[in-house]
Amino acid sequence: MQNSFINFLFLLVYKHRSKHIAIFIVSVILVTLLASFMFLSSSIKHDALLSLGQQPDFTIQKIRGGRSVDIPVALVDKFSDIRGVSYVAPRVFGRYFTPDRKHYFTIIGIDFFDQQLTTWINKLTQKMDIKSFLSKDHMIIGEGVRNYLHEHYYEDSFNFSTPDGSDKKVYIFDDLPHDSNLIANDLILMDINLARKILGISQDKATDIILDIPNPSERENIKFKLLSQNYDTRIITKKSLQKAYENIFNYKGGIFLLLFTILLITFMLILFQRYSMINNSDKKEIGILRAVGWSIKDIITLKISETLSIALLAFLLGLLIAYGYVFYAGAPLLKDIFLGFGNLENSVTFTPVIDFGMLSSMFLFFIVPFIASVLIPVWKIAITDANEALK
Repeated sequence: MQNSFINFLFLLVYKHRSKHIAIFIVSVILVTLLASFMFLSSSIKHDALLSLGQQPDFTIQKIRGGRSVDIPVALVDKFSDIRGVSYVAPRVFGRYFTPDRKHYFTIIGIDFFDQQLTTWINKLTQKMDIKSFLSKDHMIIGEGVRNYLHEHYYEDSFNFSTPDGSDKKVYIFDDLPHDSNLIANDLILMDINLARKILGISQDKATDIILDIPNPSERENIKFKLLSQNYDTRIITKKSLQKAYENIFNYKGGIFLLLFTILLITFMLILFQRYSMINNSDKKEIGILRAVGWSIKDIITLKISETLSIALLAFLLGLLIAYGYVFYAGAPLLKDIFLGFGNLENSVTFTPVIDFGMLSSMFLFFIVPFIASVLIPVWKIAITDANEALK
C-alpha cells in the first residue's frame, strides 16, 4: 500500500509538472538567496569574532580635541605597575595611501623582540625566519597588497614616501596566507621602527597601547583607575569591539532581511493564488479518488505530499546551490554587502559555518506557506460529494 501511494504520488507530480515548474524555479531562487545570505553572514561573523577574540583586553588611545593622537611610549612602564595587568605593549600602525589616493595599505609595526607578538607572527606565516627578516628592510604583505603591487610592476620591493619627503625602499619578504584575507588583505607587517619612519611617528610615541588583564573581575576597576589617572585617554575594550561588530552585522542583515521579507510575502500571495485555483480537472481527479474509496484524510495527505515534495526538492536544491555559491565560488556580489566596495579587491575564502537554528527557522518559514496554500482548497473539494465533484 505504501509503495502504491508513493508511485501514485510521483505519477501525480509528473502529470502536474507544468503546474509546479514556475513555483519550483521561483522557490529555488528564493531559498538560494536566503541561504546564501545566512551562510555568508554566519561565516564572516564567526571569523570576525574569532579574530576579535585574539585582541587585547584594553586598547588605550590618547585623545586631543576629540580625536586620537600619538600616545607617549613612557606610559607603558606606568601601566605595567598596575596590579592585575599581565601584558603591556605599544602599537604602531596606520594607513598608507597609494600615489593615486584611491587605495591604502594598513601598515602594522611589529616589535620582533616581543616574544608574544613574534609567536603570533610565526603562527600567521608558519615559516618566519626573524634573523633573515631583520637583515634589511623587509615586509610581509597581504594578498590584496601583492596584487596591487604586481599590477603596478612592483615585484620585489616598494618605495614608500615618508612624511619628511624622502623615499624608503622596502623589500617583500613573504605573503600572508590566503585564508587570512578577511582581516589581512590590505595588511603590511614590518619592523616597528621602520613603520614609525614611514608613518611619521617619533621613537617616543606609539599609535596606542594595549593591555591584557587575565582576571575579568578586575577589568572594570583597572579601567576606572586608568581613566582617573589619565583624563585625556580613551579605553576600547574587547567586549565593546565585539558588540560593535555584532551591531554592524545585525544592521546589514536587517536591511537585507527586510527586503527579502517583502519579496517572500509577495511570493506567498502568488503561491496561495496559484494553488487555490482548483480547476475542473483537479475536481474530477479528487472526485474519482473519492468514488474508488479514498477517504478525505487520504486525499488531503496525497495533495499535501505532492506539494511538499516540490517544496522539499526546491529547498534542498536551493541549499546546495547556496553552499556552492558561498563556500566554493566566494559569494561574488553578495559579499560586498558585508565587506564593502572600498579598498583593495578582496578574494576571500569563507569558512563553512552553518547555523542549524537559523536553517530550521528558514525551513519552517518556507514550508508552511506551501502547506497552507493547498490544504484549504483541497479540503473544500474533498468534503464535497463525489458525484458533485465529477460533474
